[in-house]
Amino acid sequence: MPQILKNDVKNRIIEAAKEEFMENTYEKTSMRTIAARSKITVGNLYRYFRNKEELNKFIVQPALTKIQDLILQITNNQVDILNTEEISLTSDQMRSMLDTLGDGVVDIYSQHRIEVNILMMNSSLHRYLISWFSDAIRSIISHNYNIFKDSNSLKLMADVYAEAIFSGFITMLRNSKVSYDELKKLVKLYMESYVDMLDVDFKSVLEG
Repeated sequence: MPQILKNDVKNRIIEAAKEEFMENTYEKTSMRTIAARSKITVGNLYRYFRNKEELNKFIVQPALTKIQDLILQITNNQVDILNTEEISLTSDQMRSMLDTLGDGVVDIYSQHRIEVNILMMNSSLHRYLISWFSDAIRSIISHNYNIFKDSNSLKLMADVYAEAIFSGFITMLRNSKVSYDELKKLVKLYMESYVDMLDVDFKSVLEG
């Protein structure tokens, strides 16, 4: 019986945290507001989760794992979003990856809408994904155009691309009022428009 009660409390915490994150954003939510919504004390809440970040990671893990598995699958285990190893995809390979990735992420979003929205909020996971994506873009441009990867100009360009692509993609998911099939087409078009930018002669621009 005690274990059932503990599971019940944990589920209440998780549901309360989801509601708080969605209504008030990740940054504005506190462990105190989650505890109040769960109808437990703050001290009791800390018995289940050490901090807000740990609770956030627990909530988004199912969606994040599916996204990670999807990327591993479509890149033949070459790209792992939880691993920062060097990425040397060509722009054509990147385009092919993003086409498949867009479809897959829309499917995952349809199954884990709340979790994906929370994942993309301004948490350390969100910042990690932006940083990972920026590093991927720098690696691709550096590989394709023989540009020093750590140049300040390339880093700035990659950071801007990563922020823009990510923000736009999340806006499409959150605000879409079209069918999921139509959304997949729009996401594909959106992703392709950014990959086309990677075909610019960066070497002449950044080192000219």
